[in-house]
Amino acid sequence: MKLWLAITLLILVVLGGLGFTLTWLFGDFYLQQKLNSLRSEATEISAQLASVPNWSARLALLESLKLTSGTQLVLLDTQGNLVVMAGSINPQGTQGSIEWYPKSLIGGALNGWSGDLRPTDFFTQGNLEQVLSGQTISIKALPINGGAQAMLLAATPVGSNPVKGVVLLGSSPIPLQESIATFRRLILYASLIAVFLATVVSLIFAQHVTRPLGLMQRGATRMAKGDFLPIQGVTSKDEIGELAESLNSMGESLKNHMAWLSQEKNLLQGIVESISDAVIMLSIDGSILYANDSAKALWQENEAEVEERKTQIVSILQAMAEKGNQEDLVTLDIQVLQIVMAPMAENEGIRGHVAVLRDVTASLRAEKSRREFLASVTHELRTPLHLIQGYLEAIEDGVIPIDQHEEYIDLVIEESKRLARLVQNLQEINWLERGQVIQPIEIDLEDFLQDIDQRFQGRAQELGVNLEICQGSGQLVADPDQLLQVFINLLDNALRHTPPGKTVRVCMKEEPNEICLVIQDEGEGIPKEALPYIFDRFFRVNKARSRKDGGMGLGLAIVRQIVEAHGGNVRVESDMGKGTTFLIFLPK
Repeated sequence: MKLWLAITLLILVVLGGLGFTLTWLFGDFYLQQKLNSLRSEATEISAQLASVPNWSARLALLESLKLTSGTQLVLLDTQGNLVVMAGSINPQGTQGSIEWYPKSLIGGALNGWSGDLRPTDFFTQGNLEQVLSGQTISIKALPINGGAQAMLLAATPVGSNPVKGVVLLGSSPIPLQESIATFRRLILYASLIAVFLATVVSLIFAQHVTRPLGLMQRGATRMAKGDFLPIQGVTSKDEIGELAESLNSMGESLKNHMAWLSQEKNLLQGIVESISDAVIMLSIDGSILYANDSAKALWQENEAEVEERKTQIVSILQAMAEKGNQEDLVTLDIQVLQIVMAPMAENEGIRGHVAVLRDVTASLRAEKSRREFLASVTHELRTPLHLIQGYLEAIEDGVIPIDQHEEYIDLVIEESKRLARLVQNLQEINWLERGQVIQPIEIDLEDFLQDIDQRFQGRAQELGVNLEICQGSGQLVADPDQLLQVFINLLDNALRHTPPGKTVRVCMKEEPNEICLVIQDEGEGIPKEALPYIFDRFFRVNKARSRKDGGMGLGLAIVRQIVEAHGGNVRVESDMGKGTTFLIFLPK
C-alpha cells in the first residue's frame, strides 16, 4: 500500500501539475495572441475604411472583406449606433453576410440583445469614448452572468479628426476553452492509465520484494519470541534471498546458542538446587533475586512466621553487605548460621551479592554434646570410681571399723551399679545404632500394661505421684524387653518431673493399622525451642538437675531408636506449666 500510494501520488502530482501549468500558460498565451490578432485586423480594416470617401463605398468595401473564421465585425457610428454587422463568432456561420442597420439603435449602446451575444453587448460607453478619442483598445469581456470568458474584443476608430465611426471585432474564446478542456481530459485519462500501471507495477514489486520482506519480518518476530523455525517462501537469488539465508543462519545459530544456554542454566540450577546449603542472591537494593529450596526452607516458607524470618535473614545479609563482611557466624533464634557472601561484579560495578548460608547448629550442637559427653562421662566415671577406690582403701587400711564394713560395701556396690547402668546405656545406644535385629513376638497388651502398673506403682507412691494406667486389650507384635525399656525410660522421666499430688497417665488408642501408646504427665513441661532436639543423644533440658539425678541425656534417644527399629515413630507434645505427652505409634 505504501509503495502504491507513493507512486500514485507521484504520478498525480507530476501529471496534474504539468497539465495545470501547460493549460494555464497555453490559455493565457492563446488569449493574448488572439487579442493581438483582432487588434491588428481591426486596425487594418479601419485603415481601409478610412481611405474610402463615403459610407456607400465603405459598405461595398465591407462586402468584399473576408474576415477571419469565428470573427464578427460590427461598425458603429460616432453615437454608438450599430450601422453594419458582418461575420459570425460561430466558425460555421456565413462569413460574407452583412446585416445593415441604417441608424437604428438596438436598445442603446450596450443594452441591445438579439438572441445570441454580440460584440456590442460587451462594449460600454466608456470604451466608446476611448476609441473616439483616437485609441485602439482590446478587451477580455466577461459574460453578464459572471461565468467564464465569453468574448474577446478589439476596437479602433475609423479616420481621425474627426472620427467617422468605430470598427469593433469580436471573437469567442470557447474554442480555446474546449481545446484546454480536451487537453485536461487527456491529462486525466493519462493519469488514470498511469495509476493503473502503478497498481500493476506495485503488485508485481510487492510479489517479488515486499512479500519476501514481510515473510522475513514475521520470521524475525518469531525468532525474537524464541521460535527459530527457518523462513520459508523466499527463493530468489538476489540480495533479498541472501538476506533470508542470513536470517535463517542467524536463527539456527541462536537456536544452538539458546539450547546451550538452557543446558548450562539447567546444570547450574540443578547444582545450586541440590546444594544442602541455602543460596540467596540479593540485588543492590537488598531485594531477593533468587533463593534455592534450602533457602526457602531456612525461613520456613510453610509456616506462619515466614515474613518475619525472611525479613530477619535479609536484614542480616544487608548489614553484612554494607559492612563489607565476607564471612560471619550469626544466631537466629536457636539456629546458628555460617554465612559466606561474595559480590556479583560487573563492568559498571557491583550489581548485588550472593550469600551461602549453612546451618551449623547440628554440628555445633554435636561438637558441644561431644564435649559435654566426654565431660559427663569423665565426671560420672570419676566420681563412683573415686568413691569405690576410697572406700576399699579405707577398709583395707582398717580406717573403717569392722562393724561398718557392710554399710560401706553396700555403697561400693551401689556405685558399681551406677557404673553398670552408664555402660549399659552406652551399649544400648551402640547396639541400636548398629542395627541389631530385634526379636519381636506377640504381646498381650492387657498383661503388658498390668506388668507396667506393678513395676511403677511403688516408685510413684514413693514420689507422691498418682499413676493411672488404663486397661488394655489386643495383641501387638514387638520385642517385649525393648518395649519395656521404652516405658521404663519414659515413665521414669515422667515420675521424676511430676510434682507430688499430680498424675501420670498411661493410655492406649487402637487405630486401624497401628496402636498408639500415650504417656502423659502434669509436670513443668518442655520449652518449645527444645522440642525438636529432645530425642537427640546427650541433650538435656535442665543440665543441673540431670547431673544431680545422674542422667546422661541418653534415655529418650534410646526410646526413639527402639520405636523406629519396630517400624513406628514417637512424638512429643508439651505446654510449659501444664505437662508433657509422649505418643508412641507402633504397627500392629
